[in-house]
Amino acid sequence: MNKNCYLIITGGTGGHIFPAIAIAQELKERNLKYKIVVIGPKIQTRAFEQFNAKVYYKHDKLSLILHTIRIFRSVFSEPKIIATGSYASFPALFWAWLFRKPYYLIEENVIPGKVIRIFSKNAKMVFLPFEEAKEHFKRKDNLFITGVPVRIFNKISKKEAREILKIPEKSKVVLVLGGSQGSRKINRIAVKVAEKLSNYEFILIAGKDYDRLWNEIFIPKNVKVFEFFEDMSVPYMASDIAISRAGGSAISELIYFKIPTIYIPYPKAKDNHQYYNAKAVVDRGFGIMIKEDDLDINVLKEAIIEVMENREGYKKNILKYNCSDARERIVDYLQGIFEKV
Repeated sequence: MNKNCYLIITGGTGGHIFPAIAIAQELKERNLKYKIVVIGPKIQTRAFEQFNAKVYYKHDKLSLILHTIRIFRSVFSEPKIIATGSYASFPALFWAWLFRKPYYLIEENVIPGKVIRIFSKNAKMVFLPFEEAKEHFKRKDNLFITGVPVRIFNKISKKEAREILKIPEKSKVVLVLGGSQGSRKINRIAVKVAEKLSNYEFILIAGKDYDRLWNEIFIPKNVKVFEFFEDMSVPYMASDIAISRAGGSAISELIYFKIPTIYIPYPKAKDNHQYYNAKAVVDRGFGIMIKEDDLDINVLKEAIIEVMENREGYKKNILKYNCSDARERIVDYLQGIFEKV
C-alpha cells in the first residue's frame, strides 16, 4: 500500500468530472501521488491524457457490477479515496465503507445526489458549494463549505482572448452555454436575440446541438458558434456576461471568472437541483434566473440588457464570495495543512 497516494473516483457528466480533474491538477502541482478511476459510457479519454488515470467504460448494469471487482483492487491498495458523486462513485465508496477505508466526498450541487447522501454519514469530510446544502444532510459535523474545485485555466487577458476570437476589444460580449448536451431552446432563442442586439457580440458554445443549429437557423455575423472549446479560458475571459444552465461546475467556473450570469436551470434535472443551484447564486446577487417555461426572445433580450448595464454591481457581489480557492483548500485539508473552520 502506498500511504501517500490519493485515489480519485469520478464519472458521469462533466459536472462530476471537472472537480475531479481540478483535484488531480492540484495534487500533481504539489508532486503528490494520485490515481484517477473514471467510469462512464462515453468518457472522453483525451481529458485524462495528462493524468494517471484508468477509464472503465460502463455500458450497462452488468458491466458496472464487473467493474466493482477491478475497482476493489484500487480501493484496497490506496489509503485515501476522494469521490465526486454520481453512480460512478458507488462501487468504490461501497468497498471503502465495507473495509473501513477513509473517504472524502465532493458535492457540486445545493441538492446533493443520492450516492453522496448514502455515503455522507461515514465520510471523513463532505466538501460543499454553499451553506444551503447543509440542510440536506443528517450528520452536520463532517460538512465543509469550500465551494466547488475549479480546473486550472490558462492565464490570458481579456484583450488577448478577444484577439483570438476576432472580437473588437470594446464590444459588449455575451457567452452562451447550454451545457455539455447543448440546449436547443436556449441556443435558438439566443441567436434570435443576437439579431435584435446587433451591437452585441455573442459566443455560443452549442455542444451536441452544433450541427442541427447550423442546418436549422440563420446565424448572424455577430454570433460566433463553436461545438466545444478546448481552452475555455478564452471564451470566459472574452465575455462580459453569460447565459448558462445551472449545473454546479458551470456555476463554479462562472464565479471563478467573475462573470455575471443569466441562469436558465434545466427543468428536468434530478430533484430540480439546477433551480436550487441558480437560486443560491441569484440570492447572493451574482446574476438573475429565468425559468425555461418563461424563456422567450423578449424576456431574454431584456435580461441581457439589464445584466449588461448592471454588470459591475453583480461583479462586486461575486468578488465577496471567498471560494475561488476551493481546489487548494480541499487539498490543504487532505494533507492536514489546516483543519476545518
